[in-house]
Amino acid sequence: MPLRSWLLHESSLQSLLAHGNRDIYIILLSRFLRMFAYGGAALVLGIFLYTAGNNGTQIGTFMTMTLLGDAVISYLLTITADKLGRRRVLRTGSVLMVFAGTVFAFSKNYYFLLVAAIFGVISPGAHEVGPFRAVEESILAQLSPLEARTDVYAWFAVTSTLGMSLGLCVSGWITYALREYAHWDWKEGYPVIFGLYAVIGAVKALLTFALTEKCEQDYDRQTEMDVEDRQASAPLMRQTDRRQSCTKPVTATVRQLGKTVHTKLSPESRSILIKLSILFAINSFASGMLPVTLMSWYANWRFRWFLTHRIGYTMALVWLVASIANLFSASVARRLGLIRAMVFTHLPNAVFLAFIPLAPTWWLLAILLLASSAFGSMDSAPRSAFVAAVFLPSERTAVMGTLNLVRTIAAAGGPLLTGYFHEKKMWGAVFVISAVLKIAYDCGLLAMFLNTQLPESQRGRRSHTVADLDVGILLDDTAALVPPEAFEQPDDQED
Repeated sequence: MPLRSWLLHESSLQSLLAHGNRDIYIILLSRFLRMFAYGGAALVLGIFLYTAGNNGTQIGTFMTMTLLGDAVISYLLTITADKLGRRRVLRTGSVLMVFAGTVFAFSKNYYFLLVAAIFGVISPGAHEVGPFRAVEESILAQLSPLEARTDVYAWFAVTSTLGMSLGLCVSGWITYALREYAHWDWKEGYPVIFGLYAVIGAVKALLTFALTEKCEQDYDRQTEMDVEDRQASAPLMRQTDRRQSCTKPVTATVRQLGKTVHTKLSPESRSILIKLSILFAINSFASGMLPVTLMSWYANWRFRWFLTHRIGYTMALVWLVASIANLFSASVARRLGLIRAMVFTHLPNAVFLAFIPLAPTWWLLAILLLASSAFGSMDSAPRSAFVAAVFLPSERTAVMGTLNLVRTIAAAGGPLLTGYFHEKKMWGAVFVISAVLKIAYDCGLLAMFLNTQLPESQRGRRSHTVADLDVGILLDDTAALVPPEAFEQPDDQED
């Protein structure tokens, strides 16, 4: 196979070009811009708060309250997205970005900033906040054909890490240029980054007007797709899919309520959701202890001669490596399967993370960060495809919003613990605890989902795509199953 063809195939670009459309490309661009803004804000947020006279406990509390406020507002917007309109919810989130960025650009008052961070949208750790991700992933699952879904999610992850990398680099250069060429005090450059954040939020709001009606949820049509998915999966599931019994109630509810959202999870979906929520909470708490904001704060604290722009350049390189790794995440998943790809790429990330506080020099620390990043981000696309696969189309938006809520709330506790250990001068404990929790998450994935029979394992080998399990049902054949009749609606409750 020629090198060009091999790269197109292995990087999932061939699949994206073949199956992409206007809405998909706009969503990818929107996420790139959003993560660009998040990266810039994350680089300076911790240092900005510290130079404003706040101690480690106050900074940790600030980030925790920000995440909790975002969790509540984002969840409310996400679970009503199909009723209010997905494009309208994305637009609302973009306006909240403008609000938060504007306040941060013009104020240094701790409580004003806290209110803006809670009720607006600003990332305290360079990870996803706001209602965007759950809605966008649901739209991508709806717009992408089964055979291309994981490839599209791979590029959804690439735009995230690439945007983050460029945002960190540009923000670092801006702080340097304002100090070196405009002769500003180095503290005065940080509001400019937040002003840029607000401008990007406005651009994102304008982009939502370019999205078409195909992004919206069509309840009656979506319910029919659920039925087709179940029927198409029936030969693979051999009467083990109890979700078939929910077809009539869901259809009846949709037709009765019209445009009212009513998400009824099947018993299997509820069980899977609980398991994933527990695992994602563990991993998110661990990640929340060391987001980019606190990592840049740690680097600034440990190597005081390193200025903000140098930290920005280093973090940009870290996320650039993550972008390159994400290009090949779908290829890895094709060969290992989604669960193994998620675990075997994420596990080395935890190991490298644990050794970071032992690095005696900045360069060795940077190498460990690069190695950790190269592995740590490769589980993003398989994870998104996995979640989209095990829930029915009409369940996805609400389920993804719920999982994002769980992740955000769990991550909110991380900065508090980090702030406490900073005051005790025990940064090493932060890295070790985070690494141990990440390893526990990986072991949990293997224990709960490795031996489940996925539809792709019962099919013939395919020449491309990793999305064969988009109709997958995560059921263990050895589990004690309740017969489908137990979940059927009584005749006297049917219309």
